[in-house]
Amino acid sequence: MRSRTDARARRAGEAVLRALGVGALLLALWQAWRPARDAAAARDARAPLVSADSLARLLSDPSRSALALELAAVPDAERRALLQAATHAGVRVGWRGVDGAPLLALAVSAESRVDPAGGTVVRLAAPPDVVVELADSLGWIDSATVTAPGVTWQVPGEARAFTVRVGGTQAHTGAPTRITPRRVRLLAEAGWDARFTLLALEEAGWAVDGAFVIAPRVRVNAGRPEALDTARYAVVVALDSSAWSQAPAIARFVREGGGLVLLPEAASGAPAVMPRAGPVGARTEGVPGALRTAAPREGLAFRPFARLEPGSVVLEQSTRAGSPPTVVARRVDAGRVVQVAWASTWEWRMLGGDASVAAHRDWWRLLLQRAAAGADPVPSVSGAWPGDAAPLADLVARVGMPGSVPDGTANQPSTPRPPDSRLLLLAAAALLAEWWSRRLRGAR
Repeated sequence: MRSRTDARARRAGEAVLRALGVGALLLALWQAWRPARDAAAARDARAPLVSADSLARLLSDPSRSALALELAAVPDAERRALLQAATHAGVRVGWRGVDGAPLLALAVSAESRVDPAGGTVVRLAAPPDVVVELADSLGWIDSATVTAPGVTWQVPGEARAFTVRVGGTQAHTGAPTRITPRRVRLLAEAGWDARFTLLALEEAGWAVDGAFVIAPRVRVNAGRPEALDTARYAVVVALDSSAWSQAPAIARFVREGGGLVLLPEAASGAPAVMPRAGPVGARTEGVPGALRTAAPREGLAFRPFARLEPGSVVLEQSTRAGSPPTVVARRVDAGRVVQVAWASTWEWRMLGGDASVAAHRDWWRLLLQRAAAGADPVPSVSGAWPGDAAPLADLVARVGMPGSVPDGTANQPSTPRPPDSRLLLLAAAALLAEWWSRRLRGAR
């Protein structure tokens, strides 16, 4: 016969086995349902994106409901598209810069230069004092430090795609469509200004039509002058009062999308219908000897703007006291007017230094580019991913603003994990042993 001590010991052992079994079972259930974070997945998810494959691997987990990313640079277009696809699949995607620092915002554009020599104008907007690099498919082209208005590159040669790099962030442009510029209509009286302006434009590659009066009823034609029409002409260059008789036609031409380069002798006293950036004041002679200095245009005669029309944009300014504007542009309906304050520009080419011929030609080339920019539609761009021109804005548009997923909820599985099989075995063994002990001593 067993003693009471043995019975108490057996019951105590059964209680321990029962507690052990129930405890192991509860622990297994708690581990399956607790909001645990997969440490390895968390490390992968919070690391900078290295490749599209790694991101695809992170998103391939069907139990993932949220993803937090710590980015050192804006992801490329393929990875941004994967993140957007994840959001459409129900995954909450959050991101932020490394240590909370903001990512760099870039915006770049490229358009064909309206010039017979071709070329591309690449413009970049970025935070100031940032050093940026410009490259194409063959490699590095140039680097620059961003100033307040941004950076503009005039790239010669055929139109092609470009890449702007700042650290690990890149912005891309497609290859713009090549623009074939139309002809130039030159309105001027016969003289040195007409002669040297015509030479500069033709040396720059422009086809020029003009009719110059040299005597009553005697004209000398350059090219084949025809009626002003945006189908034939890109720009009208008005040097003097000979343009006044065509003021209504010039106004219609500009409103329909043509460009106009207006010098002060043509702007002063012109009919009210003539498009202008502003009325001009009295003539001031140039600075003696300045034609051979680093600022040769200061040696030219100058007729300052009395005022500027609303919407006018100052493109160049003089180094004289008060920095008066010397080249001003104004949009007129679909066209553009570029008005110059310098007079008798032929003196620069004739009396300037050794580089004056090329400098005079390049200055006129730039004036026509500025005026003709309103004479052609914006060229189409192909060969780039959508959003590549402004990668950070594209990331925000696809995924959302930074910090949208709190750290405490990121990378959590959406379904409970399977219970730990070892705990289930321990619980089963303990409960079975407790049941068997009770059966042996005749208890239920």
